[in-house]
Amino acid sequence: MSVLDSVRERSLFHPQNKRLVKYLIVGVMGIAINQGVFLLTVDIVPYVIAGLLGSAVSIFANYIMNDSWTWRENGTAGFGQWLWRAVKYGATRVVGVGIGLVSLFVFVELIGIEPAISNILRIGVGVIWGFGASEKWVWASEDSSLSFEKIKQMLSLSGEGKRE
Repeated sequence: MSVLDSVRERSLFHPQNKRLVKYLIVGVMGIAINQGVFLLTVDIVPYVIAGLLGSAVSIFANYIMNDSWTWRENGTAGFGQWLWRAVKYGATRVVGVGIGLVSLFVFVELIGIEPAISNILRIGVGVIWGFGASEKWVWASEDSSLSFEKIKQMLSLSGEGKRE
């Protein structure tokens, strides 16, 4: 492999990395939505509630954009599958908040990095977690152990014999 091929493979615009670029673009739009909702509501409700509203709206918007654009080819048709992916996406975001807060604490308290820089590092950790969780679980193939169809099948099997 030539040096040029190696550089091309590592480029964010290489087809192999196209999904990551889309994910990052959606993330930037999510930040804008989050901030917009925050600014529209902060004078009406307490700032913590405004922050929560901004986060909730941006998470939902990011899910819709990621489902219809970033992982478009992985999304199975049907409302049930769409809803199952939404639940998984929301769950990964809740876990991501926890991972981010622990990362922030570690960067500031244990490593001694300034809080503002630590927050940027925390966001980086969150991006890595969010992309990995989305790629490997939220939009995983139907062969995945936690796919919508497998969960539906497990629930129907556990319900057999109980009805009379």
